[in-house]
Amino acid sequence: MQENNNNNDYLSVRRKHFLWVVFSLVLFGAILYFSSVISDYAEKNEIENFEDAKDKIIAVLKHDFAIFPENDTAEEEKNEDGNEEKSKNILQAPLILSCSVENGKAVLKEPFEVAKHKVSNGVFELAGHGNTLYSTSFSSQENSVSCRGTMKEGQQKIFVYYCEKI
Repeated sequence: MQENNNNNDYLSVRRKHFLWVVFSLVLFGAILYFSSVISDYAEKNEIENFEDAKDKIIAVLKHDFAIFPENDTAEEEKNEDGNEEKSKNILQAPLILSCSVENGKAVLKEPFEVAKHKVSNGVFELAGHGNTLYSTSFSSQENSVSCRGTMKEGQQKIFVYYCEKI
């Protein structure tokens, strides 16, 4: 019985040794393979040092995965390139303005200012969906901004949620 246990212990030790040798060979082969793939990529893309590789990897991560947020200067550079995006909302916070509703139009009772643009005599043309009215167009005396808003039917206040420069 003792001889059988010694035999099993011997086989167990030899098996562990064999597995470590195989694991080491596989790890070494994987390292050689990945280093050859990386060197081929560096040769193909003319990468000479670590800084170039880091810059390319970060550019790929930014573009493909968007894991690094871009700062304001990067956004300004994009806009300076002539790639005009859709206009942005210049309204800092939504507004609730008093109005009167007549013939499918909401006429604002008071002027307001948005991003240093004064808006007076504002009129929203309204369309409805259920008891919710929403603006389809906007006009004002200055015609410097265009706004969008919504309100509940029967209310005397309109919720302005978006304004853009014209």
